[in-house]
Amino acid sequence: MNTKSIKRHILRAAAVTLPLCGMTYLSSCEDLMTVDTGDKAYVNAQDTLYSYLGIMRAMQDVAERQVILGEIRGDLVSSTDYTTDTLFAISNFDDPQDKTCSMLQVSDYYNVINNCNFYIANADTAAIKSNIKYMVPEYAQVKAVRAWAYLQLVKNYKEVPYITQPVTDLGVIEHFDMSNTVNKDNLIDKIIEDGILQFLDTPYPQYGSSTSNWGIFNNGNVDFSAKMFFMPIRVILGDLYLLRGASTADYEQAANYYYDYLKKEDVPIVQDYTVALQGRNGSYAYSSVGWGSYANKYAGSNEVISLIPGSANAGFGKMLTRVADIFGYTPSSSQSSSNKTETDANGNVSNSTDANGNETFEASGAISVTRTYKRQYAPSCAFDDVFNQQTYVQYSQLTSSKLSVSYYKNCDGRRYWSQEDYKYEGEGYPLCSKAARGSAFYYSIPTYRKTLIWLRLAEAINRAGYPEFAFAILKDGINQYTLPQIVTRVRYEDKLDENGQPIPIWNADQTEILGYEQVEIPYRELDYGSYGAMYYVTDTLRLQAFNAKFNFTDEVWNSTYGIHARGCGMISENGNWTSANEDEISTSISGYRDSIYYDYENLLTAKGVDLAKATESDIINAVENIIVDELALETAFEGNRFTDLVRIAEHKNASGFDGTDWLARKIANRGTKAATEEAAAVEGFDAALYAKLKDTKRWYFSLPKE
Repeated sequence: MNTKSIKRHILRAAAVTLPLCGMTYLSSCEDLMTVDTGDKAYVNAQDTLYSYLGIMRAMQDVAERQVILGEIRGDLVSSTDYTTDTLFAISNFDDPQDKTCSMLQVSDYYNVINNCNFYIANADTAAIKSNIKYMVPEYAQVKAVRAWAYLQLVKNYKEVPYITQPVTDLGVIEHFDMSNTVNKDNLIDKIIEDGILQFLDTPYPQYGSSTSNWGIFNNGNVDFSAKMFFMPIRVILGDLYLLRGASTADYEQAANYYYDYLKKEDVPIVQDYTVALQGRNGSYAYSSVGWGSYANKYAGSNEVISLIPGSANAGFGKMLTRVADIFGYTPSSSQSSSNKTETDANGNVSNSTDANGNETFEASGAISVTRTYKRQYAPSCAFDDVFNQQTYVQYSQLTSSKLSVSYYKNCDGRRYWSQEDYKYEGEGYPLCSKAARGSAFYYSIPTYRKTLIWLRLAEAINRAGYPEFAFAILKDGINQYTLPQIVTRVRYEDKLDENGQPIPIWNADQTEILGYEQVEIPYRELDYGSYGAMYYVTDTLRLQAFNAKFNFTDEVWNSTYGIHARGCGMISENGNWTSANEDEISTSISGYRDSIYYDYENLLTAKGVDLAKATESDIINAVENIIVDELALETAFEGNRFTDLVRIAEHKNASGFDGTDWLARKIANRGTKAATEEAAAVEGFDAALYAKLKDTKRWYFSLPKE
C-alpha cells in the first residue's frame, strides 16, 4: 500500500476546529481537511494543531476495534445468533487472518505510528515564541501516542516490527522485516531509549486562551476539553512495566508510575458512581449511564481522563458507532442548521452576517440509537456470575451515632451501569450498555479512566509483594487512616489441629510463628469513631518496607475510599441515597465497611487459600484473582478484558501457577453460571474452546502473510 497517494480525513473543521473557548476560530474552512500521510505530511509542522489532529483522526480508525477485540475475546460477552461470521471467528479463536475483516487491519495501527513518525521527524522543537519552545508539549504527546500504539500492537499481535522513521509505503510491514521488533519484554526499553522520560513533566499543549481549560472542541453536538485528547505518559509507562512483569522491580516501577500520576495530576479521589457518573449530557466525562460520554470542559475531577472523540454526523467527520451497534443499539444520525449569533458590547444578541451582509448559519448534528434484540454480542453467563457473587451492604442511619446494616446477596450496583435490560415481545435481551443506553448515544471511546488506573496500581502493588495493601485499595481505599494495621491475626475457633489446639500461622515475612492466643478484633462497624483497617493485617517490617516505597500518608490521599464500595456499599440517610464516603453523619463512614462478606481472610479462603499453610505466592495469586473480579465489575465492556486476562495469565505462569489453564478455563466458561437463590446453575463449559486456548499462540493475532 502506497500511503503517499492516500488522503486521511481529519475531523471536519466544523466538528473539531470550532471556536476555542468561544473566542476564536482555528479555521474557517467548511470542507473536510486532509492530511497527506506520505513524505510531505509535516514539512510545515509549525502548523502544529492540524498535525496533531491528523494523528487523532488516525487514532479514530483503531478506537472502536480496541473495545470490540478486547471484549469479544474475553469472558464477559457471548456471541448470539446474529453474530457475523467474521466476528464469530475472532471471538471463537479460529485464527482469522489480517485483512479478513475491518477489525483486523494492522496497517491502521501503523498509520497512527507513521503519522507520529512524520511529525517527530519534521517538528522543530527548538522553535521559540514568547521565549517558549512552544512545540515541545505537542511533540511530547506525539511520542506518547506512538508509545500507546505500540503497546496496543504488542498486546494484540505479541511481536511486531518497530518503525520509528517515516515511510511512504506501509507495505513494509507486510514484507516481514523482523530484524527490529518489539514485544512485551523489550518494548519498555525501546520506548525509554526513544527519550520519552525527558517529557514526564512536560505540560499538555494549550489550544485555548485560558490555562485552565486547554481549549474546547465541538464535534457538532457536544464539547470536548482538549486535555482529554492527550495521553498520560506516566500511565503508559506503568502499563509497559506491568505488561513485562519480569521481576519484582518491574511491578514496583509500574506501581510508582501509577502512584506518581495519581498524585501529580490531582486525581486521587476515586469517586463513587452517584458523583462520578452524574449528568448524561452534563459536565462529567463519565456519563450517568455510559462510559463514553464527553469531557468536563475543565477536566479537573473527571473519571475519564483520556479519550478518542467521535463526530455527531458523517458530515462532521468520523462517527464512532460500531461498538454500540454490535452490542444492540442501532444508530441513526441527523443534521440541522441555525443562524449564527453574535453578542455586542452591550450584551445584545443578533444574527451574524458575512462581509456581504448575508446571514450566516452553523450546522449541528446528533446521533440517537434504538435498541434491538438482534445484538451480535450480549453479557455472558460469566458476567452474571461475577455480579451474582457479590453482596450489597446498605447502612441506614438510626440516630446521630448509630446505624443499622442490611445485606443483599447477588447484587452489585455497577451492573446497572454495564447492562441494560431490554424486552422484546415479552422476552428479555440484556444489552451491554457502556457505549449507549435507551435512546442515548455517547460520542467518544475512553482510553484511560481514573478507577482503571487505581486497579492497575493494585495489581502492580500485589505482584510487588504487598497483597494486603493491594486489597486495601479495593476495600477501604488507601490512606494514612486505612493502611493495614500491625495487629495479631484473628484466631477463629474452627482453626484447630487434631488435638484441639489453634493452628500456628507464619508471620507474613515467614520469620516467626504468630502467638497462639485468641485475639478478638472489633469490626469497624462496631467502633464507628475509630480508624484502622481491621480486615487485613501486616507486620512492622512489611509496613515499613511498603511506606518506604509508596507514601500514602499525605493528606492528598485522605479522600480515597474503596473501589468495591462503588457497587457494593451505600448509605441510606432519611431515604436519600448518598455515597459511602460521605461525612454528613457523625459516624464517619469510610469505604465498604463490610467485614462479613468482603473480608480479606474470608475472600482468600473463598479463592481456595488455606491460610494456615499458604505461601506468599499463594496469597498474591488469590488477591490477583480478587482484582480480576473487580476489573470485571468495574470495567466490563470497555475493551480491556481479554488483554487484562492475557497479561495476568502470563504473570501467573511466571510465578509458578498455571496461568494458561486459568485463562483457557475462564474464557471456556463464558456460558457457565453458578446457582443463586433465584436461579439454577447454568452449565456451559466449552471444551473445544478450552482446547484452543491451551495453545498460547491463539491468544494473539497473526501479522499479514507475504
